[in-house]
Amino acid sequence: MKDATEKQALDLLERTKVSYQRFTHPPLHHLGDQGAPTDFVPMKNLLLKTKRAGQYYLYLTMQDRIDFGVLAKELNTSKSQLQMTSADELFDLMAVTPGTVNPFALENDQNRQIHFLVDQAIIDTDQVAVHPNQNEATIVMTWAAFLKVLDELGEDYQIIPS
Repeated sequence: MKDATEKQALDLLERTKVSYQRFTHPPLHHLGDQGAPTDFVPMKNLLLKTKRAGQYYLYLTMQDRIDFGVLAKELNTSKSQLQMTSADELFDLMAVTPGTVNPFALENDQNRQIHFLVDQAIIDTDQVAVHPNQNEATIVMTWAAFLKVLDELGEDYQIIPS
């Protein structure tokens, strides 16, 4: 599988005809990285899996520290069953590398193995801020615009209480 590209993400946005802003910045890997723009609410994406069942979850959240016990309960599993995916799994599923995980890359999940999760706080802020398949830019849009992107991808989502 080829690397997911920013062009691929921007083409997806073009197809959905949604309004968005693009911010450039130094490479960002974590919410608190130095040089992170302050023009939008910081968010992060985690690709998680369950050990036994082999379920994959892309979790979009505003939380700096995830309560994996609460998350596991929402997913009807145990905290000990949730783990981060490896870099190889991340690339095989989404064609991205650590630090560039984002919902636009769900387009590369050809076998539809990943379940999308979103933090209720993101919906409440009415803003989604994600990397466009690389970590030197961030795309910011409303929740309504983001729903159009998910619809274009054929993705359902599960809301995780904040």
